[in-house]
Amino acid sequence: MNRFDAVLFDLDGTLLYTLADIAAAVNGALREMRRPERTVTEIRSMVGNGAKMLITRALGPGQEALVDDTLAVYARLYAAHAQEHVTPYAGIPELLDALHERGIRTACVTNKDHTDAAPMLQKFFGERISHVEGRKPGRPTKPAPDAVYDALKALGADPSRALYVGDSGVDSETAKNASLPCVLCDWGYWDRDRLENCAALGIISAPAELLQYV
Repeated sequence: MNRFDAVLFDLDGTLLYTLADIAAAVNGALREMRRPERTVTEIRSMVGNGAKMLITRALGPGQEALVDDTLAVYARLYAAHAQEHVTPYAGIPELLDALHERGIRTACVTNKDHTDAAPMLQKFFGERISHVEGRKPGRPTKPAPDAVYDALKALGADPSRALYVGDSGVDSETAKNASLPCVLCDWGYWDRDRLENCAALGIISAPAELLQYV
């Protein structure tokens, strides 16, 4: 018998490798705004709290007046090139198939704009992901639990039998705020030593390892 009836996944760094396109759009926006560019490693550490926080971090302290204009440039560049270098992490399609074979429903809850996230997930996973909740105007972003609640409602899932999976402290906090158990993966944008300081049932290094928790 399954321990959980639903599994909710983060997107960036959990289901899909998206960093190359994110970094290219960030640095393209910084160039247009005549601000110093960032390394991919720096940008990797800034991902997780949505595009506005990403741009705020990339600009650095004291640049608040530039955030909105830089964000608009980033959004334009990212929309034009969002899927050029995106790939599913090895083993993710097989994991999703295994969950479906067990009758476990799946959803993705992400701080990526819904208009970017939904077609991206459809392209790479089709019906393997049953529902998507991306960032929507007027709804708080993760780690607020609102999008998680909306995903659970859409799935018709009992929160007491749902699991959250992500790759960062933002995901751990999101799960805690939604009163869900969490499993973290170390193939994403946070290194394992950072993840070990987060509340979680466990940390996995390969997608198939999630099956021992469900």
